[in-house]
Amino acid sequence: MRAFLIAAALLACQAISASVDSSADSPKELALSLAKKAGRARKNGQFAQAYLLYSEAAALVPGNRKYKAQMELLQTRAADQSKPVPQAGADSPPLPEPVLPEDTFDSITAAELAKARDLNSIPSLHAKPGKQNFDLSGDARTLFDKVAQSFGLETVFDGDYPKTGATISFRITDADYRQAFDDLDAATGSFVIPLSSRLMMIAVDTPTKRTDLEQTMEIAIPVPQILTTQELTEMAQVVRQTTNVEKISWDTTQSQIVIRDRVSRVMPAIALLEQLISYRPQVMIELQFIQVNSSEMMNYGFTAPNNITAVYLGGILHNVASAPSGVTNLLTFGGGRTLIGLAVAQASAMFNQTLSTSSTLYQTQLRSVVGQPSTLHVGEKYPVITQAYAGGVSTTSPGVYAPPPSYTFENLGLEMKITPFVHGMGEVTLTIDTSVEVLAGQSVNNIPVIGRQSLNSQIRLRNDEWAFVAGLMNPSKSKGTTGFWGLAEIPFLGNLFKQVSTDDEDNNLLIAIKPHLMSLPPDQIVTHPLRVGSDNRPYTPL
Repeated sequence: MRAFLIAAALLACQAISASVDSSADSPKELALSLAKKAGRARKNGQFAQAYLLYSEAAALVPGNRKYKAQMELLQTRAADQSKPVPQAGADSPPLPEPVLPEDTFDSITAAELAKARDLNSIPSLHAKPGKQNFDLSGDARTLFDKVAQSFGLETVFDGDYPKTGATISFRITDADYRQAFDDLDAATGSFVIPLSSRLMMIAVDTPTKRTDLEQTMEIAIPVPQILTTQELTEMAQVVRQTTNVEKISWDTTQSQIVIRDRVSRVMPAIALLEQLISYRPQVMIELQFIQVNSSEMMNYGFTAPNNITAVYLGGILHNVASAPSGVTNLLTFGGGRTLIGLAVAQASAMFNQTLSTSSTLYQTQLRSVVGQPSTLHVGEKYPVITQAYAGGVSTTSPGVYAPPPSYTFENLGLEMKITPFVHGMGEVTLTIDTSVEVLAGQSVNNIPVIGRQSLNSQIRLRNDEWAFVAGLMNPSKSKGTTGFWGLAEIPFLGNLFKQVSTDDEDNNLLIAIKPHLMSLPPDQIVTHPLRVGSDNRPYTPL
């Protein structure tokens, strides 16, 4: 039995000195295995994955030109297939003290990423289930042997672990194997390193021994696309400061975070990061724009002649008098050579009325996450010159270059930015920024003047509840009068000598909004506590 324990201890020390993802294969065999995986990935169209695998194979066997050639052939396709870096929106709120991602994340290589993907599982103990009571006395080695045998486990000790020591009384009731070994670690100043499902190593709990013996792991965690760069940077800072993880990297091409450190730090870092990024409540916002236009035009009154044509009807040199063509209803005065006719036009009455009503409904939907604004623009983009060459072009020097003008596009029309905040199962607060931009009809130095009206408001609604959040009303009334000068101004009687035209128009625009929860609010998500231990004695998962 002693010979078996010594052999097991030697094997365990060799296993601990290597990283978790190492294997007993030679570099050539490992490179061949990676090349086969790369070939399958290339066949499936995963060129970025194949490129990374070939690069690691080439690093393991530098003299193999085939791996390097395959890697160079796939470089262009891998770059085209890689995803771009998600950028923070222009409307995202800035951080009080901006922190660049390169100041938070460490660098990452293709070999490290490939190792993270092919990582073997961390050894964990599989003890007998159930809880037991212990009332033991003896040195540290004796206590560990007896407790391990009770749960069907075996122990080996580090070479520097004391062979004898003071007698320790260990008494505990109703404890499973995790609690029993955790309490025994605290009583003896030791820590446990799982080597297999049944075998574990015990060493003195010192910073040097933890660095030398505790297993190191590396893992890649996918990042959701809805996270912005600022949010991801803040989360990485929280994880690094809370767990003291040694290395945390961000792979922008694959949208993954790679963490590498000892098991006692990586496991709580993974759990904390998953709780931070795994859930973002989503809200579907339904918008309706209701536009109602009404117009009423009326024309009424009497048309009376306001000019009279005088026609001479007397005889000249014994000629026969005749009225001009088109002139009727002559009123004559005088006689003989003084006969004069006055042309009197006929009066007419006019009563016209025109009524028109129109309504237009625009309906759209926006999907957003809590704290992230969604923007809706209804209108057009208008080019506005920002810089132009004002000098004249000489006709004697046709080769003089006149640079073209530079311009930007301004959003004309209605623009809305809505930011949701979820309070619970039934209520949502919406922060609404509404602006309307139109051309003012004026310009300064050939640059048009743009008029802007804005409305900022907040509204709290229940789930699936409609509300009117904004309205634009533009009533217009006009009245015009035409008639016989002087007579049209006489009270009551003047209505016989004038015409009246009225035009009443109403243009109304109403904006209705309704939120709809797409997922559970934050207060319905259960967050689990993490056991990390102290800085000097971190908790080791078994």
